[in-house]
Amino acid sequence: MFSTKAQLQKRTPENGTDRENYLSLLVDEYLNSVSFDAKCQVLANLANFAYDPINYCFLRDVGALDIFLYVLKNESDSKLLNFACAGICNLCLDPVNTEYILHYGILNFLPKFLKCENVDLVASTLTIVFQILNILNKPELFNLEVVQQIEELKRSESQIIANLATIFLEDISSKT
Repeated sequence: MFSTKAQLQKRTPENGTDRENYLSLLVDEYLNSVSFDAKCQVLANLANFAYDPINYCFLRDVGALDIFLYVLKNESDSKLLNFACAGICNLCLDPVNTEYILHYGILNFLPKFLKCENVDLVASTLTIVFQILNILNKPELFNLEVVQQIEELKRSESQIIANLATIFLEDISSKT
């Protein structure tokens, strides 16, 4: 459910932690945790907060977006990658976040996720490239390798993957 500032204030107890501070505490917990399970849980929670547009700025300001990007660039565990990709997928609906993730170079390391076995990770990756294309309307951002990989995904056994690939290809061809 999408929130407003008034709804957040209403749900926050008088002596409670406001949303930005709470998200900051989650980021600190992720950065300081040595437990893999705790890192997964925190990353999943941050990705869930990324669902609501009211949190976009907060997540960017407290460094959660940087954590998602770091995980995508440097981690190999599919669980962590899946949560980080889901967080980016939610956050890239915001044009400011889209520009930020592009500046970080996300398009350089997303193609490897299009080849993985994890259907959720592939679906989130396809959604990210689709959203980047629609927000910025710049098909030239996507090189031939990425378009060819997505062309192959049209034949995926997963209907979700095949549908997302088809929609992306139709959209990119209409913009060129």
